[in-house]
Amino acid sequence: MSATFPSCSSISWGSLPMEVSIYTAAELRSQWLAALEHEAGEGAAIELDGSAVEQFDAAGAQSLLALAHALSARGQRLRVTRASDALVHACRALGLGDMIASTVREPG
Repeated sequence: MSATFPSCSSISWGSLPMEVSIYTAAELRSQWLAALEHEAGEGAAIELDGSAVEQFDAAGAQSLLALAHALSARGQRLRVTRASDALVHACRALGLGDMIASTVREPG
């Protein structure tokens, strides 16, 4: 009997916008959940580049957490790459440091 391991591939969904806040959260969440309906790739990590984020609040965090939860239910995970300082500080202030723990930051 051979074991089946989930794919370790990553699928890029592009970049987070400059503002991930109460003003953009509903639209972003709708876009992400709609994209899930067209996304295959069980076990793949969905990557979002966080380098452009300048504003991030609790509503933005809630939207990202909803996406992470939806992905988890599908056997996938969310990976925020290149998180900006603003995103890192906001996640830590909201007690969500783990959300960016796997973040890949490029020097410079």
